[in-house]
Amino acid sequence: MAPIPPPLLRRALILDVVLTLLMLGLSLMADQQLWRVIWCVGALVAVLDALLASRLLDLKDRG
Repeated sequence: MAPIPPPLLRRALILDVVLTLLMLGLSLMADQQLWRVIWCVGALVAVLDALLASRLLDLKDRG
């Protein structure tokens, strides 16, 4: 498997943060409980993906 270049990881990290904020905003504006849960789970997945991207960036920077 080819290594992921750092600029692509940085873009993914920024996109994950934006998606997290968007999904949390949507969960606050949702009227039904089901949609709130769906948007919060999506935000949680985006946070986990951002943590993974951050870890991969850190490993690449260290060598």
